[in-house]
Amino acid sequence: MDNVRKSLVLGIIVGAVVAFVLSLIGAQIVQSTSTPEFCASCHEMKVMYETWKVGPHGPDYENGRGVERAKCTDCHLPHGTNVVNYLIAKGKSGAKDFVVHITGAGRVDWQKKLDEPEKYVYVKSCLHCHKNLTDAPGLSEDARESHKEAFQENKTPNCLECHDYVGHGDDFSEKLEGFFKK
Repeated sequence: MDNVRKSLVLGIIVGAVVAFVLSLIGAQIVQSTSTPEFCASCHEMKVMYETWKVGPHGPDYENGRGVERAKCTDCHLPHGTNVVNYLIAKGKSGAKDFVVHITGAGRVDWQKKLDEPEKYVYVKSCLHCHKNLTDAPGLSEDARESHKEAFQENKTPNCLECHDYVGHGDDFSEKLEGFFKK
């Protein structure tokens, strides 16, 4: 019985160490696949990366004065949810993008995606960073009133109704079309 107990304890210790190492590896993979540069590593995403960089959330907006720095995953993956849902959404999205990139199957209709932004951008992610829109400094009175109205009755506003251009700039559609004509 003593050997059985020792084997059990050893098995638990080895299992815990293996689980810990796998968790570290998994966390590193999630972190390294969450950068804009990683997202841009596929040809299909180059125009998204270039337009994001100069768009309102990118580092090059108006000589580095972007309103908020947001990465691809900040807008295109769910926030305010548990880590399991986040990882499932990340896995599904990444797997789909990978299959399309490798096989060319299911050619992406980017114009249709632009017409249905709520399917590809999580509005709750907007609110994750932009919590205090009715009291934000520098807002015009019109913008302040519009945001108050959008937040009335404790409803979650659909930011994309007014700000559908924000991730990639208001000329995104033209740049997208030009990129894929090459």
